[in-house]
Amino acid sequence: MPIHRATSLWTPARVFRLLPAVLGVAVTALACTSDPAVKKQQYLDSGNRYFDQGKYVEAIVEYRNAVEIDATFGEARKRLAEAYARTGDDRSAFSEFIRAADLLPSDVNVQLNAGRLLLVDKKPQEALARADAVLKIQPENIDALVLRGNALSGLSSFEEALDAIDQAIKLDPDRGITYTDLGQVQLAQGQREQAQAAFSKAVQLAPKEMRTLLALGNFYWSTGQPKDAEGAFERALTIEPGNVEANKFMAAFKFSTGRRLEAEPYLRRIAAESSGPDGTLALADYYVLIARAKDAISTLQSLKSLQNLTDVKLRLARAYSADGDRTKAYELVDQVLSGNGKDAGAHLLKGQMLWQEGRREEAFLAIQTATSIAPLSAEAQFELGRVYASRGDRQAAQTAFTEVLRINPRATVAQLQLAMLQSQTRPNESVRIAEDASRNDPGSLLTGLALVRSLISARDFERAEREIARLRADYPDSASVHAQDASLALLKRDIPRARTAIDRALMLDSSSIETVGVAITLEIMQNNPAGARARLEARLSQGTTPELLLFAGRTYLTLRDPAAAEKVLRQAIEQDPSGQDAYAVLGSMYLTQNRIEEALREYEALAGKQVNPVGPLTIIGMLLERQGNVDAAIKRYDDALALDSRAGVASNNLAWILAERGQDLDRALQLAQTAVAAAPDKPEVLDTLGWVYYKRNQAAQAIPYFQQCAQKSPNVAEYHYHLGLALLQNGDKQNGRASLQRALDLKPNASVAAAVRRALETAGN
Repeated sequence: MPIHRATSLWTPARVFRLLPAVLGVAVTALACTSDPAVKKQQYLDSGNRYFDQGKYVEAIVEYRNAVEIDATFGEARKRLAEAYARTGDDRSAFSEFIRAADLLPSDVNVQLNAGRLLLVDKKPQEALARADAVLKIQPENIDALVLRGNALSGLSSFEEALDAIDQAIKLDPDRGITYTDLGQVQLAQGQREQAQAAFSKAVQLAPKEMRTLLALGNFYWSTGQPKDAEGAFERALTIEPGNVEANKFMAAFKFSTGRRLEAEPYLRRIAAESSGPDGTLALADYYVLIARAKDAISTLQSLKSLQNLTDVKLRLARAYSADGDRTKAYELVDQVLSGNGKDAGAHLLKGQMLWQEGRREEAFLAIQTATSIAPLSAEAQFELGRVYASRGDRQAAQTAFTEVLRINPRATVAQLQLAMLQSQTRPNESVRIAEDASRNDPGSLLTGLALVRSLISARDFERAEREIARLRADYPDSASVHAQDASLALLKRDIPRARTAIDRALMLDSSSIETVGVAITLEIMQNNPAGARARLEARLSQGTTPELLLFAGRTYLTLRDPAAAEKVLRQAIEQDPSGQDAYAVLGSMYLTQNRIEEALREYEALAGKQVNPVGPLTIIGMLLERQGNVDAAIKRYDDALALDSRAGVASNNLAWILAERGQDLDRALQLAQTAVAAAPDKPEVLDTLGWVYYKRNQAAQAIPYFQQCAQKSPNVAEYHYHLGLALLQNGDKQNGRASLQRALDLKPNASVAAAVRRALETAGN
C-alpha cells in the first residue's frame, strides 16, 4: 500500500517488544555503588558501548536499567528510543522519544524526532507543538519549518502549511528535500500538477537523495502511474542497492501490482541490511505467504538468540502449520499461552489454524477470545469479520470490518470485504467503498476486481467494462480477471466472449469456485443442464469445503434437483455447523416444498447461531402464521423487534395481525408506519398501513395508501377490495362499489371473493 507521507523517520511496523527476561540477556556487572546518580550513569555508559558495537538488544537492557533508577533520566530515554528504533520496535521507540522530548525540551533533535513520529501516529496538533518548540530555540531551523508545514497540512491548514514550507525554501532554495515536503502538502491539498512539479524539482536538486526519489516514486504510485513509480524506485536502488527503505518500497510495490514472486530479492536485502530482526521476520512472513514454509522455518531458526521471543515462536508456529506439521505448530502456540494466557496473537493464530482444519466452532471461540483481549487489534477484528461473513451473519461481519477501518482507515482488505457485503443490499455504497480502496491501493488486482464487482451490482456496466479492460491488460494471467470478464459478458448476453474468457480462466485455475461457478452459469444459459452438472460434480470430486457445498446446493436447486441439493447442504452443515447460509437455503427449500416443520427447525437453528437474528426470527414468525399458530408468531415478531425496533417485515406482519384482531391499534399504527419508513414503495406494506387506518375508522387516511397499492399492482384483487371498503366507510358508495366490482372481476380466491360479494350486498342496501 502506498505511504502518502514520506516525512517519517521510520515506517510503522508491528509491535516487537524485546523483553530482557525472555531474552535471558545478562545484566552487565557494575561497580558496587550505592549512589543512584553514579549507577544510572554507569548503565547509560554501558548501554552506549553496546550501541556503538551494534548490540542493540544488550543496549536496551542497560538503558532500561538506567531509567528504572531514574524515570526522568532524559538522556537514557533518548538512547533507549534510538535502540528500540534500531531493533524495529517502532511502538516502543515512539513512546520513548515522546518521553525523552518531554524531559529534554532544549534538545532540538529529540523534539524533531518526536514530532515526526507524532505525524506518523496521526497526531498533527502535537507534532505542531514540537515544531514550534524547536523554532523558539532556532527560528530558522529548516527541519522544524518543514515539520510545522506537514503538521499544519495534517490539520488541513494548507495555506499556513505552504507558508511554512515556502519560508524553509527561502532560507535554502537549493535544498531538494524541502521541495519533497512542499509536494506532500500540495498533494494533500489536491494540487496534483503542482505536487508533481515539486517532487521533480526535489529530484533535480538532490538526484541521489533517497527520500526525494522515494517520495517521487510514491507520488506516481499513489496517483495511478505504476510504470513511473517503478522507474523511480529502480533509480533509487541503482544509487544505493542496500537502502532498506528503497527495498521496502519496491517489495511493497511488487506485492501491490500482483508480482509477489518478484519481491523476494528486495525482502532478502532488507533482512540482510536491517540492524534488527524485523527484516528477517518480514522475509519469513513472505515465505509463508508464497507457500515456501520450509524456507520460512529455516529463516526464523537463523534468529538463534531470539527463539524464545513470543513473536518468533508464533511465526514459527504459523510456518510449521503451513508446512503440515500441526502438532509442532500447536505445541509452540500452547507454549506461548502457558506463559501468558492472555496473549491475543496466540489465540488468534490458534483460531486461524483451527479454521483451516475445519474445526470452525472452536476457531470462532478462539478468535472471539483474541478480540476480547485486544479489541484494538485490526488483524483480530478482521479475522472475526471473515468468520462472521462465512457463517452468513453479514451484519456482525459488517460491524467487525467497520471496526477494522476505525482502527486503521487505510486497511484496504477490510474495505474490500465491506464492499462485497454492501453489494448485496446497497450497491451504490459498495461502489463508494471500492473506490476508496482503489485510491488507497491504486495498482492492486484485488481492489480492481472489487470495483468491477461493485459496479456490476450497481448495474453500471459501461464503467465496469472500462475497468475490466484495464485489468485484462495489467493482469493477463489472472484467472479471477478472466472469470469476472466472463461474468460481465454473460450479463450482457455476449455468449461468445463469455466462452472465450471462461475457457481462459479455467485453463489458469480450474479449482476456483468463482471460475467454476461462472462456467456453470454459462452452461445453464445455453440450456445445457447436463454440462452444468458435469462441471459441478467434477469440481466436487476434487475435494469439498462448506463454501463449495453451499454453492453446489444452490446449483442443484437451479437444476431442479432438490434431493441432491438437500444432500450437499446437509454435508455443508456437517462440515461447518456454525455456518448460517446452508441453514437458510435448506429452510427456504423446505418452505417451497411446504415442509413447514422442517423449515422451522432449520430457521430456529439459524437464529441460534446469529448475533442479531432479526431475519431468521421474522421468517419463523411467518412460518408459524402459515401453520395458524398466530400467538407464537406474535412472540417471534416481538423477539425480532426487541433486537431491531426498525425491522420492517416484522413490523409490517405484526401490525397486520393486530389490525386483524382489532387489538392495540395504536401500536399497530406505529408498527405499520415503521414498516412504511423502511420500505416506502412496497404495495404490501402500504396496504398494511391503510388497513390499520381502516380498522381505526380513519378511512380518509386509509384511502391514499390503498390507491397507491391499486396503482402499483393493478391486478391484485385484495388491494381493490380494501380500497372499496375504505371508500364505502368514507361515504363514497359509487366509487366504493366500483372498486369492489374490480376486485371481483379479477377473480380473487374464494375467501376474498365471498368477502367482496358480502361487501357489495351491504353497499347495495
